[in-house]
Order: sequence, then C-alpha cells, then structure tokens
Amino acid sequence: MLNDGQTVSYQKLAQLADHFAQNFVRFDVWPHQICALQCRNNLTSVVAYLSCLRHQRPLLLLDPALPPAQLEELIKRLEIAALINEQGEMTRISTSAFRARTDLALLLSTSGSTGSPKSVMLSQVNLQANAVSINDYLPMLATDTAITSLPLHYSYGLSVLNSHLLLGAKIVLTDYSVMNKEFWQLVNQHQVNSLAGVPFSYQMLKTLRFERLPLPALRYLTQAGGKLTPELTSYVQQLSQQRPIPVYLMYGQTEATARIAYLAPEHLPNHADCIGNAIPGGELLLRDPQDHTVIEKVLTAGELCYRGANVMLGYATNSSELRATQRLNELATGDLAEQLPNGLYRIVGRLNRMLKLQGKRWTLDHLETTFSSQGLKVVCTGRDDFLVIGAIDPNAASEAPAKVSHFLQQQLHLHPTLFKVLLLRDIPYTSSGKIHYQAILNLAGGGTADAAG
Repeated sequence: MLNDGQTVSYQKLAQLADHFAQNFVRFDVWPHQICALQCRNNLTSVVAYLSCLRHQRPLLLLDPALPPAQLEELIKRLEIAALINEQGEMTRISTSAFRARTDLALLLSTSGSTGSPKSVMLSQVNLQANAVSINDYLPMLATDTAITSLPLHYSYGLSVLNSHLLLGAKIVLTDYSVMNKEFWQLVNQHQVNSLAGVPFSYQMLKTLRFERLPLPALRYLTQAGGKLTPELTSYVQQLSQQRPIPVYLMYGQTEATARIAYLAPEHLPNHADCIGNAIPGGELLLRDPQDHTVIEKVLTAGELCYRGANVMLGYATNSSELRATQRLNELATGDLAEQLPNGLYRIVGRLNRMLKLQGKRWTLDHLETTFSSQGLKVVCTGRDDFLVIGAIDPNAASEAPAKVSHFLQQQLHLHPTLFKVLLLRDIPYTSSGKIHYQAILNLAGGGTADAAG
C-alpha cells in the first residue's frame, strides 16, 4: 500500500490495524458496538477500517463533508458508540451499551453527502463474496497497482480497495481526483494498471483528452455509478479502440455491496446500452412489477432482481433495525430492465423515476432521452404530481428553459402548473459522482419530499 510516499506491506498493515484496536479497549468499545469513520482515501482511514473488520466492531463509513447536524442525527439514530475522525483519532460519543446483530460488519450510506439516515447493512460474507467475484471477471493480477480514484466511503470506491486487498495487489491511496495533475503524477510514478470511474469521471477524462495521455502501464478501465450519456458512451467506445484498452461497463448498487452485473468488453461496440450479465456467483431475473411473477419472455420489461452472496442484510434507519435478524435472499433493484435475445440485460427505466401527471405515468429517463433528441440537455426529477426539469447550459441568457417549457406545453400537452424548468450551468453531483436530484428539487422550492431519482 502506497500513501504519501510511504510504502506499507500487507504484514505491516495488519500490525497497524491490530495496534489501532487498542483504542477499543481505551474507549470501552465492545464487540458489535457501532463505530463511525470520517473516511478519507489515506492510510489512517484504511487502518481504522481494517481494524474494525478484524475486531468485530461494525463500522459506518462517512463522507467527511457530511454536515455536523446530519452527523449528530446519524449518531443518535444508530446509537453509535465511537467516532473516528479524519486523523484516525477515536472519541467515545455515546454512553449507550447498544450492540448490533453479530453478523454486521459495515454500514454504508445510500446517499453520500446528502445525509439520508438510511444505511445499508453488510456482512463480512457480503464483502468477501463481492471481492472474489470482481477478481473473477476483471483481468486483475497480484502484480497490479490500483489507485483510489473514487471515495472509499462510496461502495464502488471501497470495492476497488477490497478486491485488490484480497488479491494482494498494490494500492496507491490519494484524495486527488482525475482533475488534479498530482493524480496523474502518481499514476505515472507507480505505473498504475487500472482506473475506476463514474460517468462524471469520464466526462472529466474527455475534457482532459485522456486518450492522448502516455500511460503505458494502463491495462483496463472500469465504469459504474450510473448510465453514461450517449456522448460519453461514444467517447468510451472510441477510447477503447484508440488506446486500445478493454473497458468494463458495470452495474451495481450499494445494496449488493457494489457489483451486480458487467458488460464484457467484446460487447462494448454494439451493446454499450446494456449492463451485460450477472457477476460470477450471482443471478439476474426479471419480475412483473404488479404480481412479481418471473418474466421469461425476451424484450419484456420487468423489475430487475438479483440473487447472490453479496446481497445486503437489509436497511437500517435506527438502532432497532441494526438488531434485526432477517437475511435477504433476493434484491429488488428498483430498475426496469429487459433481456435481449442474446442473453444480455438492458436497463430501460426506474420504478421511482416515474411521476403521475394529468393521470398519466411519465418515465423521467424516457423524457430526458426525448429532450436529448431535440438537442436539449436536461435532467428530470420531481415529486408526486410535479415535474422539475433542469436545462443545462452555461450561457446565462440561454433560451433552453423556454424551449423546454414550450415543448412540454405544445408537444406533450402538459399544463404549466404541473412543471418548473430551471436553468443550470452544470449538472449537480453528489460526493459519489451521481446526479444530485434532491439538490435540483430543492432549487425548485420542492425540497420537502424525496426527489424522483
């Protein structure tokens, strides 16, 4: 493990993790009492993370940017015993003797810096199964070197760490992003072999003209964290051919410890709109959204469901749910998908990305595609029976909002009291690189309910 010019062997890492465990005795934190870590991409955080795993202290990974009020709410709801700050310093923050279920190892937020009290409960079995599966389908080698291009408190970023730790590979720890020259200096200095990115990462790589960067050690790229825009899909396809380098488009959810499906690189040229097939050890199936029966017919949309050893234990919004003993056998993803005749799966929408306006169901993903075909870049969200659209244009005098509004009224016959169009200079993102639908809804003055997305 490489951190700030310091090289740490796996043996030394284990020693550091066990030494950190002295804090549990010092602060009277017993096995199965919850700890929280303000997690950064550095050795201090990795040591604390591994120490909690090795010594049966369930750990909630937090975005360090989480506002204090939201942190306090989480501490209260989950009866967190101790907080580990960014410097690795532990503080006892509760006198509660609460202990969680014995198979709980990790808690991950479903919403990054938005501070939702809903956390995903994961076990050691979940973490191990997901890391093994990732090793199976990616061309990873024990001699590889990876870099933390995503936050470790985000399930995708953490999966990169876990899968390389399992393999015994090297990991370069850094908080620099792909937009920092220091990041690329580290990539070159340590001959990094792979890069992981969300759609926003690939937008930045396109801006940087990544295809021109001399990176002889780079062997493959991975992408997850949301669907690529048509523009970025074309860029990734070209990138794969120009370098040339395999690109793995992946689909997952925190609820499945990170990964659910992947698209093999040979399908990228013709099926980049697909999520591919289930990861090794997993199974995909489609269920009718109404009666939940399994759909066998190809090109028939249903809710995508997943089975595998990496499926979470469940959700927790309070301490009583941390004691629950249920085990999920199947994860309902909330995504609508269909299976192609060639066996590949393709996402066609999302159940909660639907609004009911004027008695009709509106699929927000389809609406975005409709505007894209009109040459308008938009992001759609909303609540109940009210649609909010962010028209993306850096020009303050842009006519995009007027065009969007005109199209909604004249072409889609939507009454102006049922929607609001905002002009946004750029798409807002959460700390995990996903579109921040709630922020857009808040800008529209409708922030009292959860945004569709």
